[in-house]
Amino acid sequence: MKKIIFDLEKILKKKNLKETDKISDLEIFDSIIVLQIINLAKIKYKKEVDAIKITKAERVSDIIKILN
Repeated sequence: MKKIIFDLEKILKKKNLKETDKISDLEIFDSIIVLQIINLAKIKYKKEVDAIKITKAERVSDIIKILN
């Protein structure tokens, strides 16, 4: 899980990212970020993820669950 948080910190450009952080509180969470998460899921975690699941995420923990 720490590996996923580290990867998300790079994509979201936020240090000390926590599972409990709300997506709505992030400075940037747009379609480019969603595409980067989809790419991360596909290349690094070998998962097929659609954008709808990611955009419905309310907290960072929701994205972690998608990537696990």
